[in-house]
Amino acid sequence: MKKQWSTIKEGIIQRKKVIMTVSIASVLLFGGAAGTAVYAVNKGNLSEDEAIKMISEKLGGEVTQFEKDWDQPMTYEMTVKTKEGYQDVDVDAEKGEILSQEMEDGDDEDMSIQQAVENAKVSRDQAEKIALKAVDGQVTDMELDSENGTLVYELEIKQELKEYDVVVDATTGKVLKNQLDD
Repeated sequence: MKKQWSTIKEGIIQRKKVIMTVSIASVLLFGGAAGTAVYAVNKGNLSEDEAIKMISEKLGGEVTQFEKDWDQPMTYEMTVKTKEGYQDVDVDAEKGEILSQEMEDGDDEDMSIQQAVENAKVSRDQAEKIALKAVDGQVTDMELDSENGTLVYELEIKQELKEYDVVVDATTGKVLKNQLDD
């Protein structure tokens, strides 16, 4: 009886060792894969701040709207206020090359937004800081827009596996919306 119990006990210990080994190997494998994926996404990419600075200097203007497009190749889509007017610019996020550049149409809605941009009291950086106080995470998209006659910054913030939509008033800095994206 003792011998049978000893054999059973040894079998249980062996199974525990196998389970622990497989568990540790899985954690290491998936952790390494996740790290590699993050590295691959960020490898050689021009940061948002670098892209904004580069385009501002190259076009001699101020970036008033910025959005990251995750398609391949990943691009930064910007609106730049220059002496000539507003330009829409697409920039390769890895190489920093301008992929497309065109003057915005001067329709009435765009013009009213452009005039409001000039009068906005809250900068893009301030709006980002305000939104990140409301939701701790990483800003994945930011756009300056007009909603019901109010100039607002619309931000998407990723927090682990969740994504939030945050709207900040560009005049007052007040958070108008903070909602979990479905």
